[in-house]
Amino acid sequence: MTQLVDDRVLFGLLLERTAERQHQAVYTTGCWYLRLCQAALSPTVSGVLSGAFTELPPRLRSRVMESLLELPAEIGLVSLRMLAPLIGQLRERHRTLNLLSIEALAAALHLDAEVYLSTPSPPLQEALVAEGRQAVVVD
Repeated sequence: MTQLVDDRVLFGLLLERTAERQHQAVYTTGCWYLRLCQAALSPTVSGVLSGAFTELPPRLRSRVMESLLELPAEIGLVSLRMLAPLIGQLRERHRTLNLLSIEALAAALHLDAEVYLSTPSPPLQEALVAEGRQAVVVD
């Protein structure tokens, strides 16, 4: 099954902490990828992701940054060009979802994917279930 991963799960993949999932197709969304890039490349912004980057040993941080700036070929990224029409259709049924969540929902449907979240997101999880998809919350 195709896996759609959020920013923190993607960070873990780039660190090779969750390598057992790499035998399956792995994708992320533009918003999740953007959030991870902002955390890595904006050192003045403090948060869970940016803190995780600054705590890495320099050599490992450099390797992860290289993977982040040039995503490995096995990590897919769905273009908004593909998702925008579907997002427009989904918006009618899921008015309360923010951009990050509606993009994730559309990507999950487009890819026929399970969504892997680092933290619960009840609105997104409810929308996924309503659309016949599943979310897995991982540590």
